[in-house]
Amino acid sequence: MNGRRALVLGVCLLIGVTARVAAGDWDLDALMAARREVRSSSARFVERKYLRLLMERLESSGRLRYVAPDRLERITEKPAAETFELSGSTITGTQRNGERYTLSLAEHPEVAALVEGVRATLAGDLPTLQRHYAVSLAGDRARWQLRLVPYEQIVREKIDDIVIGGADVFLTTVEVHEKDGDRSEMTIQPDGP
Repeated sequence: MNGRRALVLGVCLLIGVTARVAAGDWDLDALMAARREVRSSSARFVERKYLRLLMERLESSGRLRYVAPDRLERITEKPAAETFELSGSTITGTQRNGERYTLSLAEHPEVAALVEGVRATLAGDLPTLQRHYAVSLAGDRARWQLRLVPYEQIVREKIDDIVIGGADVFLTTVEVHEKDGDRSEMTIQPDGP
């Protein structure tokens, strides 16, 4: 279960480059159009996990990378080295203890639904995003918040919602709120255009 939680949080590495949209034209379609222009990006992240069973939060940090249309990479540097990479429908990675793993999305529909939501956001693919989530956007281009509420029962049993904050097409935060009260908050600092 811990690996899946890390996967969900790691996959939520939503980063971008600047796209210009007139302030009055900023809506979900404009955000998705701007995301479609992003071919690759990288950022630093700090993630804080709040688990109801622990008194202290868990914190990790490292690098994120996205290459359109479907490659996501997370390299955790602290507190211990870990990696994971999503390419197509396969996730591969290395755990803290050095063990390698491979996960097929076809064998894990709950993970696949989460991945498709994030991947569709990164790619600016609104139809796919709306197939898996009720999607709402609040705010304006300077400061916005995208809320994803899962449709699929298997995902709803674990996740209440994913809230992505950003400015223009730079994503600056990703929060995952779980059914059991656990949550994670990822702060993202893009490397720039």
